[in-house]
Amino acid sequence: MGRDRIESKSIDRNCERENHRKCCEILNILFNGELVSDLVLPASGDPGRNGWLLGDGIFETLKSIDGKIWAFSHHLDRAYKSGAILGLVLPIRSDVEVGMQKLLQATKDIEHGRIRITFLSNGDWVATHKVLELSNKKLSVIDYQYPKNENSILAGIKTLSYGENAHALRVAHSAGADDVIFRNLAGNVAESAVANVLWESDGKFFTPPLSSGCLPGITRALLIENFGVAERDATPAELQNCRASYLLSSAKGIRPINRYNNTENQGSASGAKLISEFNDWVWSKLAP
Repeated sequence: MGRDRIESKSIDRNCERENHRKCCEILNILFNGELVSDLVLPASGDPGRNGWLLGDGIFETLKSIDGKIWAFSHHLDRAYKSGAILGLVLPIRSDVEVGMQKLLQATKDIEHGRIRITFLSNGDWVATHKVLELSNKKLSVIDYQYPKNENSILAGIKTLSYGENAHALRVAHSAGADDVIFRNLAGNVAESAVANVLWESDGKFFTPPLSSGCLPGITRALLIENFGVAERDATPAELQNCRASYLLSSAKGIRPINRYNNTENQGSASGAKLISEFNDWVWSKLAP
């Protein structure tokens, strides 16, 4: 006996969605502007293509919502500025923009995604698009033992040389925390291993200045430009004892810090209001 027409169409649609999901999982890699199903990295020391081995390059982590990349131009601006500082050969910007549209089309079933674009020193570039796991979990952080050099050429650049950050995260996780707070050589707060820092004091919101050695984060910049957040230095002790503190990133937005070392932080109504207003503002900028 054959299936009735309604049942058949329903099963066909389910199969179509499942096949497209599998396609998204396969075709979520873009290499030099073209979709590929896998990618083999060069394992030789070829001086012209050894960026993979040396960590000689930069990357950007972006958020997609319903097939649109949030703050795409801001991220590319930062990448090309960083590339110029380090003397990297970067692809033509319009080629990156066109390539990313191919990637979005191939992975259009992803409603909330994390995009990573990696630029190698020789001009090769790779982008991936995967599902972003959303979480409202409050975070715990601890101080990191070793200072960040705010005078380094790599300060403020999202470099592939990620050993310091990776070690910091291992230290945090081994202590049961989510992240660390970096201080700089001057003894002031710089950033976390994966995010910028925001805190509330006397009814106002602050974030470390770029001179602290922190990354010029996109969410950080937009909060300064549009929500009255000010820049100033703070010691780790000030951050630990402030009214409320947060981590900022493009992918995760504004996330409250619930515990800093052994100090509990309950947050504030004004902080919750800022998070809500910022999220609404993000959605309004994505609206067609």
